[in-house]
Amino acid sequence: MLSNWQMYVSGRWVDLDEDPAPDNNNDGDWEGMLKAAGFSRWTSAGTSTREGGDELPLDLRVYNRHGAVPGFAIDLMGYDSGETLTAYAATLADVMELLAQWAPAVQALAATDLLTREGKGRP
Repeated sequence: MLSNWQMYVSGRWVDLDEDPAPDNNNDGDWEGMLKAAGFSRWTSAGTSTREGGDELPLDLRVYNRHGAVPGFAIDLMGYDSGETLTAYAATLADVMELLAQWAPAVQALAATDLLTREGKGRP
């Protein structure tokens, strides 16, 4: 059975027994859960909104923490569903490998969205 929580470590995915950022009375506040688990925003590729309030097709955000494994949480936020999917990475090397794989998809979606908007005469 697959776990709800997965971590990328040394080139492979492993299931985690528990959520590294549990709710613990944060009432579903994901940023609050991450902060309570020791994570802070590290970097992002794309942004969820642009000037004018329109959302980009996909947003990738990375959070890090020190002294615990997993050391990184990676959020993928999809515009169409409004859902955030989260994965974890054990180390800096692991998160950098995932970013090398995933960031081009975020960039390509943003570029395609921009070209589509320009073709329709929208900013």
